[in-house]
Amino acid sequence: MKKVFFMALASMMMVIGAQGQIVRNNTFRSSGVVKSNVLQTNHEASQKEVVCDTLRFPLPGVITYYFLNAPEAGYVTGNNSYNDLVKAEYYDSLEFGSAITGFIADFAIAKSMSNSNADITFGIWDNTGTDGQPGTMVASAAKSLNSIIADAVNQSISTVMLSEPYTPENAFYIGIVLPQTPGDTVALWCREHEDAYSGTAWEKWDDNTWHAFSDVNNWEINTSMILHPIVCKTIGISEVSDPQASIVPNPTNGIVNVMTWKNNTEINLEIYAFNGARVYAKAYPGSVTNFNIDLGFLPKGVYVVRLFDEKRQHSQKVILK
Repeated sequence: MKKVFFMALASMMMVIGAQGQIVRNNTFRSSGVVKSNVLQTNHEASQKEVVCDTLRFPLPGVITYYFLNAPEAGYVTGNNSYNDLVKAEYYDSLEFGSAITGFIADFAIAKSMSNSNADITFGIWDNTGTDGQPGTMVASAAKSLNSIIADAVNQSISTVMLSEPYTPENAFYIGIVLPQTPGDTVALWCREHEDAYSGTAWEKWDDNTWHAFSDVNNWEINTSMILHPIVCKTIGISEVSDPQASIVPNPTNGIVNVMTWKNNTEINLEIYAFNGARVYAKAYPGSVTNFNIDLGFLPKGVYVVRLFDEKRQHSQKVILK
């Protein structure tokens, strides 16, 4: 049924043009297409010390998508005649020792009439916008539109990986930047609206303002899209805080100041990359409780710094930027 409906809509022309934003909640309807919600295999890491998986996937509930009624055109979760710029999903902060390594997305619609084969950008936004809204794009990766079209035709999940892992400091958003070339169109599968559901879907309008799908001046849909981060977590390292230990500044450009408790023998310092590999180790005299270390020899990324002796320990996530 999905393929038949996809082909029937393939000739729909998008109405491109600047329009004022209006209340959208009566301008669309359900496609009537329901996607089978099949479990996907987890993403595996190359080292045994790491477990990789996707957050909040698969989505529970009925999976479908929505398109706009004439005179509007397009899709709630993708390109449309309102000229939306980004579709995004809200996520809470990650567990200690975790990093985002990529994204998965499931596209209900993907087509091109321009033969541009543009790259579709997948991004991570921090929550520094007004009242915790999306702020700055802090990491991104891209996949060609032709590859996404092939995934959609084959009913496959689209995957794209970051060049470097990224760990948000707080809550964050992941999203896709919609293609703006006339005739290039994508739209994501989403969870069917339910009044009792707490939706996580957001979008960026053509005036560069962000809006939740659930807003009364927007779609008023409580939904989430099939757009998820791939997260890798270092196992065997837990966050342990000692009141006399600290590592600052964090994030850092290289040099950090390490403060520890006093010891009659020595204190060990170990640094682990997000994938569980130990990248540095050194023992310091227990009488030295304040010293600097330059992390500039390490690639940018997220690390766990561990201080310990025979009785005490301190583990802290450090971001090298």
